[in-house]
Amino acid sequence: MPLNMSKGIPRYIRNLEALGIDVKRLRNSENARFYKRKELALRVGEEELDVLEVIGRTLREGRWKEKVKTRFLIDDLIDTFGDFGSFPKEVKSLLEGKEEIDSLTLHFIKRKYIDGWNLKSPEELDKMFTKHIKDAEALVYRQGDRIALELGRYVAVIHPPDTKITIFELEEQYEDYGDYARQTGKPIIRLWQLRHILSRLL
Repeated sequence: MPLNMSKGIPRYIRNLEALGIDVKRLRNSENARFYKRKELALRVGEEELDVLEVIGRTLREGRWKEKVKTRFLIDDLIDTFGDFGSFPKEVKSLLEGKEEIDSLTLHFIKRKYIDGWNLKSPEELDKMFTKHIKDAEALVYRQGDRIALELGRYVAVIHPPDTKITIFELEEQYEDYGDYARQTGKPIIRLWQLRHILSRLL
């Protein structure tokens, strides 16, 4: 039976398991219990463990929780299409009669109809986000209380504890996310290195 199906597994352990970490190694050999979170933080680093937990929790149960006023998106769409009557049929059906939309719908519309991404549905964008934040080569940044994962020229942003914020492509003037986020962004480490630190120390 997979570990995350067992009862009594601490949430922070399940979050690490979602990242592909072999959490069986997180048991103390003396008493066969899982290391307490503070014990792991001492070994790995509080910030590093916090980042791993946020990403793992987002993989396990993350949602697009933010609500956005449709008028702001409509302004952007008018810049692209002219008036509401010229909007694509799918956009009209997603927006008509709504004062607010969820952030997944917002970013699906922006990426497909403003940025020209080849997307079939909001669910496809969500899958892209999930795949992106699981990739071991993603470079992890802290920007205030948000965590950004850069892979190639794409950046996915998480707001702790588990809210999916956006995924976007860097504009041409930016060399990388470090350039984009120079004022407030703080590069942490690559995701595989964070995993390796945890595995090596335990």
